[in-house]
Amino acid sequence: MALVWLLSVASYTFRPTLQDLAARLSRGENYDNEVLQRIASRYEDASVVFCDARQRRNLLLINLRLLSNHLESGSIDALDASLQNVTRSAKQLIACSPSESIAWLALYWVEIRAGGFGPTAISYLTQSYRFGPHEIWVQLFRAPLALRAYGFLPDDLKRQTRADFDDIIGARLFPTAVLMYQAASQATQAVLLEGMCTDPVEVRLIFRRFAESRGLRITHACFAEPGNPVRG
Repeated sequence: MALVWLLSVASYTFRPTLQDLAARLSRGENYDNEVLQRIASRYEDASVVFCDARQRRNLLLINLRLLSNHLESGSIDALDASLQNVTRSAKQLIACSPSESIAWLALYWVEIRAGGFGPTAISYLTQSYRFGPHEIWVQLFRAPLALRAYGFLPDDLKRQTRADFDDIIGARLFPTAVLMYQAASQATQAVLLEGMCTDPVEVRLIFRRFAESRGLRITHACFAEPGNPVRG
């Protein structure tokens, strides 16, 4: 996949647009850091000059993927610059379009990485929920980050975080939901399972099966084994 992508970029006449690339990244596809940096640099100057919200949003998505790649690889040398790039592109997007939920979420991510969890981080997350409470593509980025801090969130943000998870379940994205559940603390896992008690029985059992496929055991009463009574 990476080789095919490199070859397609090498032929600049037939290169994918920034929007194409951002759409692929938002679906979880990944590409070589050097390629991403080269493409992002082509649009950096233009994004400063022109208030094109879509272009600035796409540039932010590329910088977010680069930050994620550096975190996963443990590339400390590149991390500081990547955090700065995300901050800059997020603020440029907000300056052009203040209601961009993904930009506020990006600032939240940078803040908890650089400054830790505190009032500033909470304010950024609050704005992300304010402007994009049910945008599923944003929720897929936001829910894992918010769930990690669930125990420290104010009640309103806890409710909205659970709503993110509920929407992901409602979209039948069970493998993704299970990964988020697995990464959450034990106390948060209990909250998520309790919140699913009003879901249809088949939804709960499908979730349980996906969880079991990852070696997780669901013992909550609402997720009883087939043949046993299931609450609700």
